[in-house]
Formats: sequence, C-alpha cells, structure tokens
Amino acid sequence: MRIIRITTIFIAVVAIVGTLTKTAIHTAKAKPTLTAFQDRDPMKPLQHVVASKTAKFETVDKDDAAYKNALDAHDLTGAQKLIGKEGSFRGTVSKFFEERDGDLIVFYFDPSFRTALTAVLRNADFPKFPDVKALAGKEIVVSGKFIDYHGKAQIQLTDPKQIRIVK
Repeated sequence: MRIIRITTIFIAVVAIVGTLTKTAIHTAKAKPTLTAFQDRDPMKPLQHVVASKTAKFETVDKDDAAYKNALDAHDLTGAQKLIGKEGSFRGTVSKFFEERDGDLIVFYFDPSFRTALTAVLRNADFPKFPDVKALAGKEIVVSGKFIDYHGKAQIQLTDPKQIRIVK
C-alpha cells in the first residue's frame, strides 16, 4: 500500500517536471514578441547637433500687441476654440521632452504637461532653428496654427519666426 502511494507520488512529480520542461523548451523556441522599444525608428540627429548656427529668435516687448493678444499658456479652453486657426500663446518654457530616436521635441510651459499648452518641433525642421534648449526658463510667445493632438490644442513649429523671446 505504501509502495503504491510512493510510486503514485513519484509518477505525479515526474509528469509535472516533464510538463514544465516541455513548456520551457516550447517557450525558448517561440519567436520573441516585439516590444515598444524594438519597433522604434532608427536614430536621427538630435536638435542641438543639427541646430542652425546663424538663425536667431526674434524678441518682443510686453507692451507689444503680439504679447498682449497672445493667450496665456494655461488657457486650454481658449486654445481649444482656436484649433484650425492661426493664433499665439505666451508662457515660460519649463522643460522639454525630446524623443530618444530624435523624431521630435515638445516644449512644456508647465511642469505638468496636462495643465498648459505645448509646442512641437519635428525632426525635419530641426536645422532651421537655433539650439532650442537655450529657451529653457525663458518667457516666449509662440505663434502659428493651432492643431488638435488627442483632444488638446498645440502649435507645430516649422519656422524660428514662430518663437519670440519676451524682453
């Protein structure tokens, strides 16, 4: 009786180990699935590498109509009404998000990107602009056509004249 129990337990253990071994072998032979990191584009030059050495950002006074008529960067509702239209907003550049593969740079005007407008510079336009990282901490006026990006208004930058540094 006791020998039958031990034999039964032994057979069960061997069956479990065999199943686990087959599963491990099958998993090792399976093709790996793509992850978010594996399907990235090839690296492109980052903006500061290809930045224009001759282009400069224009300036604007706080008394200027371009400054006074610009939306505050935190006026998300006002910007939403301008989607598809030309306009401008003003704010202090708090930080940048630069994609690792060099596709784009996003300008943030608040530490939380959800509470303020953004401006986007795409890779194809990098060489037209001076090094944009020099704008960190500076108040600027951004102008251009407001576009919808996942339900939020933003301006896509294609020309350095779209950015004016506030004096």
